[in-house]
Amino acid sequence: MKEKRQSERKRITVTTVIKKLTPGGSYSIMEFQTRDASLGGIFVFTEDLSIFDLGDEVEILVDDNGMRYYDGKARVVRSERGFSESGEETESGFGLMFLEPTEDFKEMLEKKLKGTS
Repeated sequence: MKEKRQSERKRITVTTVIKKLTPGGSYSIMEFQTRDASLGGIFVFTEDLSIFDLGDEVEILVDDNGMRYYDGKARVVRSERGFSESGEETESGFGLMFLEPTEDFKEMLEKKLKGTS
């Protein structure tokens, strides 16, 4: 499978809150941990792959070490249910692509990816 990312991804764990508009006009708010991130997006862990559809646009809040949240929009571009060689489920979740991230957000993410925050 050809790699589509424009920037390298790195294993980092940050708390990510996702806000999704429901069909009834209210919002569903969910909290996740990330598996990895790149300047273009993040992968969040969840066993429930029914909560998002590919193409969904969501609002995200990414925790910067409990000090400040950076917010932006993202699109669900991937779902994955991973299995080990023995058939046990591992690291399932969603890949989210950032949509027009702010300069502050990109700066915070660059620091995290370099391990300087």
